[in-house]
Amino acid sequence: MVNERPESCYKTCFTLQHKGKVLDEFAMIHTVEGLVDGETVRCVAEQYSLREARLHLKRIRSLIQPDIQNNAQNGTDNLSLTFANVVAGRDIEEDISKTVKEDKGGDLDSTPPVYLFESSVPLGPLFPEAPPAAAACVQHIGYSGWNPPPGHRRMVGDLFYLEVKTLEGSTVHITSVPSGFYVNRTTEEDFDPRPADVSYKGYTLIDTLKQVSALFNKNFAAIQKQSVKRNPYEVIPVPYPLYTWCKPTSEHTYDTLRAEEAYIPNSTSDEMSLGIMSSRDWNEELQSARELPQATIHEQIVRDRTIFRVTSDFVSMAVKGAVAVVDGNIPPLNGADDKKCRMYLWNNIFFSLGFDMKDHYGEFGGDAAAYAAIAGDLRGISLYQSLDPEKLHTLGTVIVDYRGYRVVGQSIISGILSRDQEQSIIYGSIDNGKTINSCDKFGEVLKDSCKKLHLREHSVIDSAEKEHKLQTSYDCKGIVGNDGRHYLIDLFRTFPPDVMALNVELKSCKDGSEEIALEPRFRCPAVQHKLPTLRPELTESFVCYRYVLFTQDMSSKFIKAKGERETELSQQQQLKNGGNDSDNDSGCSVESPTTTPVAQPGLKPQLSEKDAKEILEEIKSAGAARQFGSVSDSEFDLRFNPDIHSAVPSNDNELDVSHDRQLVQDMAMFLSESVITKFVYELKTMTQRPLDAIHFTDVMHSRGINIRYIGTILKSLEEHKDKNHNYAIGLSGLITRSTKAVFKQYIIDVPTQQLAQATAHFLNCYLMDIRSRQSSGDNSPNGVSTTTTTNKKKKNKKGKVNVKEPTSSWSASSAKSIHNSICEAALKKYGYRIPRNEDNLIDMPLSLIPMLRLICKAVGIQIVLRDYDDKTVFAESDIMNMSPVIKHSNPRARDAKKLKDLAEDRLSSGYLAESHELITESLNNMLQVYGPLHQDIESSHRHLAHINYLFGRVGPAVSHQKQGLLVSERVNGIDHYETIYSYVYLALFAHNLGQTSVALRLMYRAKYLLHLIYGNNHLEQAAFDINIGMMLHTKGDTKNSQRFLESALRLHKKFHGSNSVQVAMCNILVARALAHNADFREAMKYQKHALEVYAEKYGENDKRTRECSAFLSTLTQKAVELQKWLQNSNKEKVLPNMAFSEVLQDATITEMLATVNGLPASTPSKEKKAEAQPDDKKEKSTDCDSALIPLL
Repeated sequence: MVNERPESCYKTCFTLQHKGKVLDEFAMIHTVEGLVDGETVRCVAEQYSLREARLHLKRIRSLIQPDIQNNAQNGTDNLSLTFANVVAGRDIEEDISKTVKEDKGGDLDSTPPVYLFESSVPLGPLFPEAPPAAAACVQHIGYSGWNPPPGHRRMVGDLFYLEVKTLEGSTVHITSVPSGFYVNRTTEEDFDPRPADVSYKGYTLIDTLKQVSALFNKNFAAIQKQSVKRNPYEVIPVPYPLYTWCKPTSEHTYDTLRAEEAYIPNSTSDEMSLGIMSSRDWNEELQSARELPQATIHEQIVRDRTIFRVTSDFVSMAVKGAVAVVDGNIPPLNGADDKKCRMYLWNNIFFSLGFDMKDHYGEFGGDAAAYAAIAGDLRGISLYQSLDPEKLHTLGTVIVDYRGYRVVGQSIISGILSRDQEQSIIYGSIDNGKTINSCDKFGEVLKDSCKKLHLREHSVIDSAEKEHKLQTSYDCKGIVGNDGRHYLIDLFRTFPPDVMALNVELKSCKDGSEEIALEPRFRCPAVQHKLPTLRPELTESFVCYRYVLFTQDMSSKFIKAKGERETELSQQQQLKNGGNDSDNDSGCSVESPTTTPVAQPGLKPQLSEKDAKEILEEIKSAGAARQFGSVSDSEFDLRFNPDIHSAVPSNDNELDVSHDRQLVQDMAMFLSESVITKFVYELKTMTQRPLDAIHFTDVMHSRGINIRYIGTILKSLEEHKDKNHNYAIGLSGLITRSTKAVFKQYIIDVPTQQLAQATAHFLNCYLMDIRSRQSSGDNSPNGVSTTTTTNKKKKNKKGKVNVKEPTSSWSASSAKSIHNSICEAALKKYGYRIPRNEDNLIDMPLSLIPMLRLICKAVGIQIVLRDYDDKTVFAESDIMNMSPVIKHSNPRARDAKKLKDLAEDRLSSGYLAESHELITESLNNMLQVYGPLHQDIESSHRHLAHINYLFGRVGPAVSHQKQGLLVSERVNGIDHYETIYSYVYLALFAHNLGQTSVALRLMYRAKYLLHLIYGNNHLEQAAFDINIGMMLHTKGDTKNSQRFLESALRLHKKFHGSNSVQVAMCNILVARALAHNADFREAMKYQKHALEVYAEKYGENDKRTRECSAFLSTLTQKAVELQKWLQNSNKEKVLPNMAFSEVLQDATITEMLATVNGLPASTPSKEKKAEAQPDDKKEKSTDCDSALIPLL
């Protein structure tokens, strides 16, 4: 709070005191004991130490030389980019209170940008022009060459000396002392630290510089004014590093402070000055955080926050270390070994490379197995951490792909480096099952976690014929550290094996019948290693599917048994009643109070609760659960054996082994015949429309489909590839992943000084097909190296080449050789033959920019921001940097996640008020755990925005959606598919609020981003075009409105056919736009086509058909009137009013936009009616159920 105020933002050395007691600066304000409303907390200045003075200087430098944009472009200090406010042109939230329903004027330019109508997308608009930065305050500020202070000056309090060059051109030297800063008499030639003749002294460095320089005072005030306007979401660091794939060129400035921070980050003096006496013990911090108490809600929040922040710090430090390892800046522990086998230790983080060290994975596939094991290990760690088991610990793990290397950074188990590995392992095997260790105590620790993970306890035999009972795969290793904690490592086989990837023949054998061979509809190729596993999402889905079958079977058996029992009781009762009738000759019924009441005729006797339980137990005892894969006869408990297809012999009985094999085969068939089949159907019908290859992959993973199945999915989409953009999106992802594997081998041995040249050459060869489509033959399809072409530009006047030709093997690569390697990788990894053109080059499915973006993001290439076209030849100057690609576990706020999941469930059921309350509580918890920037925060804001919209409270909807957009840009990226959707929803809400100009600017941004990541032929572009067209209609710009509506019509014709309802709706919209331009004859053509479709789809008497017919009659009448005037134009000089009389109202446009985007209609007029929260928390919304599917 203190650092955010302009008048105190530059004060760093202080304490907060309440009634003379110093408060903890990291404590929440509500936790301060004795603090009530109305009391004062004082900010008391303290004396500077060397550490505090250096931190103060670092803070001042960030204030007077704000380099936020450049740092965000480079991913420095965990900053990232956001352009939401620049795109909107104004702060939407400030205008909520003064909303005007019609915003047809204003100072905002809402004219469609020209590049939206171009076939090729320019890259420049990705970075909109931001407001100019404030002027500099000083020319230079840095440490003086007279540092460090000599002994006799330290005795009088000198901490360090600064050298400052003011804007007026004078140079002053400043001394830092515990009481503040003052200007001394030192010059470049003479050292005289005494105060200057004219006293310039202040407690802060800012106070001192204000006295020295008038221009400093003026410009610093301007910087403060600008910083106050900046949204806090723009400057807060994100939890994990985020790098952009392109950036504009920027001027490199002279800054000695920046240089010192960059090159001396771990010097002893720096560590002491910043209070870091030694490197952090990451493992102790991570494990201690997980052992924090969690009895109360407050303790749970504190625990989750501590885990999250330590993990965030660990990831950031591990990324820095991994980059330093690849760059050769950290010496290896075993420098005499082969480079691929080297290990590193830095800042208490252990680093290893993603290769088969010491032939450990030789039996499983060598380097390919090692590479897959690393990714599988991280998935296992993430899953165990999400379970949050007691007394079981996992390591902090980060995977970094950088310059062709895969580097793994892990926290270090206490004492592990001081003993041999063989002595440390008490559970599992370190030699591929030859010797296996088992431990009853460790097994007990694993028991609860393995039950939740559906892992079955099984017996294996080692090479000494000794039996061992294991809860996990034998590859998992258990270690007890010197701290007494139980650690589990190497979790890459935590999940069931993928038998299709292992090329196992699938068979089915039920009820003891003969085995039947099964042929799955979707089969992936056999992988290059023996460690393929299924995804955890599929495991949960399969277990839920089997449980549903089990409950249905139990229900049907219970109903049948219940009916039989009731029939039996009824017959017994009838016999009993018959006997009573014979005894009673008088025909009078005598009811004894001790006899059972006689059932009424026609009614079956009801079973007692005891009888129902007996029937249920009989069904269970008959093995009802086991036929669905359960390991128990009496209850549903599905368990997998992770070692079922491993090389280690099993000691289980033949029945259990057969059961285990059948279960993983059933899971493979479930993946193929249910999950993938449904996914392919959604892709074919385009009910699932991913925006790019990254979105495609995320959807696959969320369904539990491994990426290795993308090839077989694409084969099923080939017949629809001309009318289905999902094929092109999936193919672009497959090509990018195959290219990534080729690029790793290509770049791994390139010397540092040739990285830019080699990368540019690879891009030229990779994108040769796109560039050769419209080129005039300048680029040979053989892909001759472009390095020579580049070097020709570097000749001096005498014709001598300044840059020596590279001698590395990369320069011999050609377009054909690289494309051949990519195709071979795709066929080997995914079983798919990539289409090629007549030049035997890959026929790229997308244009230049989308394909360039995908490969840059996949391998970490950062290029310069400029316009690239099909004739572009990449040069060395186009390659800005290589950035790391990061994978890591992401700890969640557990209680907040439960509330959020419950809120989403209630929302999908239509209980808006209850969902709003739950999601608000969840968001408050998340803010305390994560801070303001996290993917879950963005999702919560989006949900709250939609709920408020459904309630008719458009103002709060806009506020939440704007925050969600800012968070999405910061944590996902400025061109992420979630960011695009956030722009669209904010535009719709803003338009609903009356801010049409802002809404249009936001929609232009969304349309541009989709054009950037895919192209102009995506079905979502049709929805975007309709949005823009209708909003422009509101502004009165009917000509541009017609252009966008015709674009939407073209796309719907392509994907849905001419006789679809979507095309009919677009025809009506185009007809209205033409009518407003008095082109009635053309409008009639569109309206007639719409009428024909409606009559065929809905019938002549349908309301929609009748309205369409009435509008056609109106158009016909207008056309006749116009024709009469034209015939009599010589007589009548005045043109009659031919304007279309049925002007679309704002409310009608809002309803249309809501329909197109899957939202229920909501207008600003409803907002006042719904200001108060509904009293009935179970009030159910009847019009939101179908709308929530595309939103969530």
